[in-house]
This record gives sequence, structure tokens and C-alpha cells, in this order.
Amino acid sequence: MRIEYQLRGLSPRAVADRPMDQHLEHLDRLIPISSAHVVLEHQQNAAPAFCASVDLAVPGPDIHAAARDHTLEAVVLKVAQRLEEQVEARKNRQQLRLKGREQCRRVQSTGKKQP
Repeated sequence: MRIEYQLRGLSPRAVADRPMDQHLEHLDRLIPISSAHVVLEHQQNAAPAFCASVDLAVPGPDIHAAARDHTLEAVVLKVAQRLEEQVEARKNRQQLRLKGREQCRRVQSTGKKQP
């Protein structure tokens, strides 16, 4: 997975530990991510001042999440949570679709619906 950071209004030292990496590695275990584009922004004249958005290139439609909060740590946690919710929802839809196909195959092969 390739992770690209774009900083706006933040010094590189402020995010030297690459705050989204650990969250993205966790998501990569759930769904294969080919690349991630992370934008971290600090707007001094806005409230809340910190903004983050992440675009994930994954099989199927790409996943996008954004958040705004008063601290960098809080905004990173919010956007990570929103990404995880979307990944989980996608995986649940896939499982339901596969389960539905499996039931259709059993009905077709036996002529009766199996419990």
C-alpha cells in the first residue's frame, strides 16, 4: 500500500509520526488497499481548525471519508472511524450477497428451499 500525505497549514514536524499509518494498516487487513491519499489541514481562522480527508483506492468503488475537529488527534480518529465503518458496511454487503447466491444454488439443485 502506498500512502501519500498532503499537508496544508501544518509543519512536517507536526505530523512526522504519520498519524494515519497505523489506522490504514488495520484497514488494509480488512480490505486490500492499493493506495491512500491523506490530506491534513489546519485553518487558523476556522472553527474547528483541523480538517482531514482520506481517499482509499480499493477494489470496486473507492472509499472516501472526511472529518473536522479541534485537535489533530481527534480529527485523525474521526476519519479513521468513518473509514472503518464504510469498509465494514462493504464487507457485510458482500457477505449477504454471497449468502444469497449460495441459497439460490441450493434451491436450484434441490428444488426446495433449505433452512
